[in-house]
Amino acid sequence: MDLKKISPWNWFRKEQEQAREQQNMNAVPATREGGSQPVSSDPVTSLHDRMDRLFDDFYRQFGLSQWPALGGGITEDFFRPSVDIKESDRHYTLHVDMPGVEKDDVKVELEGDVLVIRGEKQQERDDSDDNYHFVERRYGAFQRILDLPADARADDLRAKFRNGVLTITIGRDPEQAGSSRRIEVE
Repeated sequence: MDLKKISPWNWFRKEQEQAREQQNMNAVPATREGGSQPVSSDPVTSLHDRMDRLFDDFYRQFGLSQWPALGGGITEDFFRPSVDIKESDRHYTLHVDMPGVEKDDVKVELEGDVLVIRGEKQQERDDSDDNYHFVERRYGAFQRILDLPADARADDLRAKFRNGVLTITIGRDPEQAGSSRRIEVE
């Protein structure tokens, strides 16, 4: 039985940890030193904080860590490229969908055993006097953080960007791959 198919490598562990930390920072109110009361005793500020928590809780149901900023701003949660990951005996292949993103706006970095993909989808400037009725296209900066498995070779990493898709190929070192053997029970 191939246990890797039952419990595959969690490529997004660091990204999930970062999201949890952000949620925890948003959920813990600041308090005065040595006290348990929130910093502000102003009723308007207190109401504002409660409304923020209400909206955060609502948007968290949909997998978003923050609610969108008012005034048309978009948080990074709103433009998050989809990632497909597949493996073969010799390498891992990642496909990252980035429609509307230019090659020059994409950065791929290896930080230890963590692959970081950063970029930005620039908003098109329209100087005409036309009034928009609705805008669904999403813009803004994004970041994906992927933990590399133990058998990934950092020295054998290639990235190509074509037609809005970033393809990253990472070589595998079979010596580092987890092996299995049967243990006799005495």
